[in-house]
Amino acid sequence: MAQEAEVHVEQKEKRSVSQLLQVQDRNTLFWTLISVAAGVAFFVVLSIPPEPYVMVDLFKLGLWPALAVISTAGAIRGPLAGLLTGYLGALLYGLLFFGTVVTVSLNPLAFGVMGFVVGLVRYDFGNGRSLAKLSLMSVIGFVFTMLVTIVVGLTVEVYADLVALGFVLLPLLTVGVPTVFLLTPLFSWVWQSLVSRIPPARRV
Repeated sequence: MAQEAEVHVEQKEKRSVSQLLQVQDRNTLFWTLISVAAGVAFFVVLSIPPEPYVMVDLFKLGLWPALAVISTAGAIRGPLAGLLTGYLGALLYGLLFFGTVVTVSLNPLAFGVMGFVVGLVRYDFGNGRSLAKLSLMSVIGFVFTMLVTIVVGLTVEVYADLVALGFVLLPLLTVGVPTVFLLTPLFSWVWQSLVSRIPPARRV
């Protein structure tokens, strides 16, 4: 009896993990992969035009809209979609426009971490408090992205400490945090508004 209960709990945990990752059946997995493909495409397209920014000493003040695509993908479709959108988007952008992948693709993985963290929580895009929670989770996810990027720079790329601080951490901090804090809930709200306008499919 106890063994049956343990098996039931394990199955429930497995189902909950698969539901969290949005891969519990073929149809859900299909739409998760479609979301990843769309997110990667939007990330690359939004990375092409130069980002608007103003330099104040070492502080690069501006926005990087492509970053918000990663966190939005995680918020909409879960941690797996966020992880793959960030990783594959940054990887593909580097290959297409720079012809190389640096540090064995560890830097693209850092961007995927943000999407994964954001996707761990559920959101109601029509609720103001939930959108505020999304902004907070996006900032937390981006902090993890910065930490991974700095660790990779110091250990793999062997940056000097001052270079890592002044030319990597500060620009990421002053551009990335405002971007994900402001644009992620905006992108998610726009998505919710578009989806709500689509009439449901009629059943015959």
